[in-house]
Amino acid sequence: MTKISHRILPSSIITNTKGLALVVCSLEGSSWLQTFLLPCPFKAVTDVDCPGCGFQRSLFALAQGNWAESYQLYPPTIPLLVVFLYALLKWAFGFDKRDTAMKIMAVACGWFVIGVYVLKLWNRH
Repeated sequence: MTKISHRILPSSIITNTKGLALVVCSLEGSSWLQTFLLPCPFKAVTDVDCPGCGFQRSLFALAQGNWAESYQLYPPTIPLLVVFLYALLKWAFGFDKRDTAMKIMAVACGWFVIGVYVLKLWNRH
């Protein structure tokens, strides 16, 4: 009788992740997801983009594998995802609570969001 190992190998995780990415990217009917994008209440009231306008569309483009389109729609998407992932890992594995790297990444990402927003407003006029 053969003993089956229940241990997940890193190579199988990578394979599963690539398979999931291929499934997400190859969905022909994925346009129905765009109907669920939330409208921006700030823009609805003021007719001015908020600092987060474009994030949902950018995230959707990134999920489809369109990196350049994602960056054009909202440049801070990837840095925000990196900060979020790092915070999630920090929470899950209990890293040091006074983690300086997390603070630096969050502040740098915040300044990047503000800088992109100011440039967007500047180019609007």
